[in-house]
Amino acid sequence: MESGYWDRVAERMEAGYHLDPVMARHKRKVHLDLLREWCPATAGERVLKTDLFEEALAEDRILPDWPDPEGDARVFGVDIAPRIAAGAARRLGGRRSRPVHVAAGDALRLPFRDGAFDVVYSCSTLDHFPERAALLRGIAEAARVLRPGGRLIVALDNPEALFHPLARLFDRLGVLRFRLGETLSGERLEEELARLGLRVLDRRNIFHVPRVWCSALLGALRVLRIPADRFAGDRLERMERAGRKRKGRRTAWYVAALARLPEEKDETAGESR
Repeated sequence: MESGYWDRVAERMEAGYHLDPVMARHKRKVHLDLLREWCPATAGERVLKTDLFEEALAEDRILPDWPDPEGDARVFGVDIAPRIAAGAARRLGGRRSRPVHVAAGDALRLPFRDGAFDVVYSCSTLDHFPERAALLRGIAEAARVLRPGGRLIVALDNPEALFHPLARLFDRLGVLRFRLGETLSGERLEEELARLGLRVLDRRNIFHVPRVWCSALLGALRVLRIPADRFAGDRLERMERAGRKRKGRRTAWYVAALARLPEEKDETAGESR
């Protein structure tokens, strides 16, 4: 999609984000918990997030709280939309936590040299393209800027979720705040990563909440001025724990995979877990 489209989306979102604040904070926690498990040691490493939507607009931001216990990872973010990149730079520049280096650029043509990063985190960036070929190019581009031995984390909308068809219907009706695009099942995502020569280390189904229903309910509670943030947050966390326990791919909004680009002489290249 063009940068102008996302600039217009950002302008609308500045007046009201698409996720209730409770949902946004829960989403942020889910992703940070996953990153703590999959990237427990990033001291001195260079980390890239392939869009800045959350960092520019709401409480589901990730980069300023990247889970680096040593605190010296170099964290970068890039976004195709100048308004989003500028908004992220303003919000992050005013924080006292770690510095985040912000750039404008296309996820299909990242403005970085080959092998520039130790970790690349693509958080629901590539599931907004209308063509699957663009999604696959985006995964290949993320792998291009990964150093040998580096880790790639890709999260995509889960097409097997029970409520995904409803979201697709809302998309066709023009109800959603931004357009959905092509996505991949967990199995297909693993295949594409392996095809690029990466070794898949793990795959998870995450964000086990009925997103559309929960957003509508929280919105109604706010209209009625019923203070339910803490109660709702606890309920979302219980849903998440239950979904993780049963590894439910039908209840998860996202499918996420962790893959490693083998060292040049690593014989495991192309193997799946």
